[in-house]
Amino acid sequence: MPELPEVETFKRYLDKTSLKQLITEVKVTDDRILNTEEINLSQLLNGKRFESSTRHGKYLLIYLKPGYLVLHFGMSGDLEYYDTKEEPPKFSKVIFHFTNGFNLAYISIRMFGKVSVANSIEEFIEYKKLGPDAYKMTLEEFQEAVQRRSAIAKNALLNQSFIAGVGNIYSDEILFRTKINPKTNINSLSEGKVKELYTNIKEVLEFGIKKKGDLSTYPNEFLIPHRKKEEQCPICNSDITRFEISGRHGFFCPSCQSN
Repeated sequence: MPELPEVETFKRYLDKTSLKQLITEVKVTDDRILNTEEINLSQLLNGKRFESSTRHGKYLLIYLKPGYLVLHFGMSGDLEYYDTKEEPPKFSKVIFHFTNGFNLAYISIRMFGKVSVANSIEEFIEYKKLGPDAYKMTLEEFQEAVQRRSAIAKNALLNQSFIAGVGNIYSDEILFRTKINPKTNINSLSEGKVKELYTNIKEVLEFGIKKKGDLSTYPNEFLIPHRKKEEQCPICNSDITRFEISGRHGFFCPSCQSN
């Protein structure tokens, strides 16, 4: 976390609050968050405006005419737009000051996020080796990606070079809805199952965007409210199984997801 729905929520929040605002100063309170030199950030931003924004996977890219500010939110990132008269939000790492008397704070509690710059979206995607955006990709792009992979389904969905934007929580939900065992090789799926998986990726992410990434609001029929020990499957009442793959804990129903 944050995954694609949360970052899309941040994008829409930034668009609503901060686009076209003239930037007078950029204050870095902890340069460990930077993947660039602070002077590069200041030169890119000072006297400029956030002209537009684009999200690719878990990255938010903000156009400054020319160049892009790139925000990655890691495990605990956030944005907050606030009045200059107020105290900066706790754990603010970079603060953008605007001429209208408001600021935008990039917040990171656990320091897993990063702030960087890029010349273009295409160059950044190539540099980070990102696959197609999970929410924007076409069925053809997804089918091609599946054909190139021999990984198990859980690891494939988590691999940002396969498709960009899906993380641990949403991958569990996607596989649950598609009734795929997380350890099934993704390139062994039938054509029909690949299409079903594609549809569920889109629907799960769209629902997450609609909910603004607030997992506490998910209805009972989703797996997400049951991703904990000693929980039962909302479909068949079997015990949910917790497992570990590549150092991450996942959850699935061994009855509904037997294949």
